[in-house]
Amino acid sequence: MDIRQSLRRLAKADFADAVGMALGEREVSIAHVKKRFNAVTLVSVETRVVDAPPEGRWPVILDFLREFLTSNGIDSARISVALPRRATLLGHLQLPASAAENVDSVVTYELDRIFPAPADELYVSSYWRNLGSVGERIAVSVVAGLREQVDATHREMEAAGFAPSAITATPVALSDYYYFCRGDGEATAGIIYRDGDRDCLTVASDGRLISTVHFDAATESPVDRLAREVESLIPDKIGGGVELIADDDVDERAGTLASILPEKVASSGIEPTWREAVAIGAALGQLNESATHVNLLPADLVQAEEGVGIREMALAAVVVVLAATLAGSIAVKNLTLSNALASEVSRLEPKIKEVTRQEDENRRTLERVELLEQPRARSVLAYLKAMTEAVPKTAYLTTFRYKGDKLEVDGIAENASALIALLERSPYFKNVEFTAPTTKYLQSQERFSLRMELEQ
Repeated sequence: MDIRQSLRRLAKADFADAVGMALGEREVSIAHVKKRFNAVTLVSVETRVVDAPPEGRWPVILDFLREFLTSNGIDSARISVALPRRATLLGHLQLPASAAENVDSVVTYELDRIFPAPADELYVSSYWRNLGSVGERIAVSVVAGLREQVDATHREMEAAGFAPSAITATPVALSDYYYFCRGDGEATAGIIYRDGDRDCLTVASDGRLISTVHFDAATESPVDRLAREVESLIPDKIGGGVELIADDDVDERAGTLASILPEKVASSGIEPTWREAVAIGAALGQLNESATHVNLLPADLVQAEEGVGIREMALAAVVVVLAATLAGSIAVKNLTLSNALASEVSRLEPKIKEVTRQEDENRRTLERVELLEQPRARSVLAYLKAMTEAVPKTAYLTTFRYKGDKLEVDGIAENASALIALLERSPYFKNVEFTAPTTKYLQSQERFSLRMELEQ
């Protein structure tokens, strides 16, 4: 093992316990994962049905967590919670590679274009990857959690004495589970599972969540839907060995989430379901075993570790041993390296100054743009809700565009002409009209495009 590999392993080393929770509509899964230096062990994982009304859910969940910690003898652990799919959103941006250093600022500026919700109602976390063979552009993935759900989760758990270290999204934790199981190599998969009464597909590649969608397995095969997602978002992976992972027997070519879990990690007899895999992935993210670090908790709510514990002492011992091992070779090479570094610093110093100047100029330009940009006066959520209530269940939208005082929508309906009267009756819309002739879709449906003005 060379020095670079040793340092990489040292950077990932830890000495801690983590507990992951996966919250669902009708069930909750909890996993206990421990890490000793670089050895990871899945100690236990359990699932419990939450048969309680909404107002009584949290006492049941917290009792389950308390029992789990007690039965596993856990006194101190980092707790990470994966919110259910309905409480999170995933958005995408493509930017020039030069924007990589300012991704967070750009995401903040573009947030109202990425999600159909006001920025002040969301907590977000983002990461990016290179696009194209020469990396001239980057693809930014933005994970958002509804502020109300994140705050409520933190509030309930903190009040019970279980303040979480992180809150993530179900698809992110599932992607982290797959990344850990397949190692640090470049691997891509479509993970199929059923959440309640909906079929879901989560696409993960190179340790990053790429997409997560609902689809109808009765009308579209998982393989076909996975191929569409790969072709649309990661075309460079076409023909590159994309695998299909399923929580049940949906396709004979598919592996299972339980089968990809390394034998040396799991205790005997543990075969996690997809929600239990989410809980495991949430815990792994707290042990430095994920490629991206997604935490929807704002910085002021993150539970910080206090004092110097076993983990710090153990890592310090590793550093001392490694430093002693490397001391001889470093002493021999020190003079040569010093001369080379001095020469390299002299060569790079003008470039560094130029980059710093450009960053300062970009920052000033962004500040001027933010001052000129006026905040939106109305929330789009009211119109989205009104549209949802007005459109019959036999129709659905494929596009929803909000432009100042107008809305434009596209979709499929059994009787597109009837939609105009339905929308005109809403107090939110007026002057509803087709922007293009309706076209036949399948046997009894029509594809439509409508434009309407918004009532002030």
